[in-house]
Amino acid sequence: MEIPQDILAKCHAQGVAAYPEEACGFITGSRDDPDLLETVWPMQNMMNELHEKDPLKYPRTALEGYLIDPLEQLKLERFLKKEGKEVKVIYHSHPDVGAYFSEKDKEEALWGGKARYPGVKFLVCGTTKGKPDGAIIAEFNHESSDFDIIP
Repeated sequence: MEIPQDILAKCHAQGVAAYPEEACGFITGSRDDPDLLETVWPMQNMMNELHEKDPLKYPRTALEGYLIDPLEQLKLERFLKKEGKEVKVIYHSHPDVGAYFSEKDKEEALWGGKARYPGVKFLVCGTTKGKPDGAIIAEFNHESSDFDIIP
């Protein structure tokens, strides 16, 4: 799957706007065409809010991580289902560390060693000094039970 330039630009723009914090969201498209990406859905990164409420349980802030509100995700998925669309990519930015799929990203993408979101790919957009800095796609490989990284 290749991310269209206009969609990638929107994801990078959100990362730049959120800098130095991580930005996050979804890319969606028609259920009938597995490779068609149509819409970017920016989401609020809840990490600061959770960290403020319980820093022991949530030691990271939006400077080091992201968490999408599960209720907002559920609302979006219900809306998309009615429209014949689905989430195809979960994206987030990495401020000042480059575009790579971190161990924490991998941990969050797995559930019991299997893909938490089967068929969904992960886009990581690098943001260095407030400017776009590369991107990678991580796709779960069922044979290796690990993620393949695509620049």
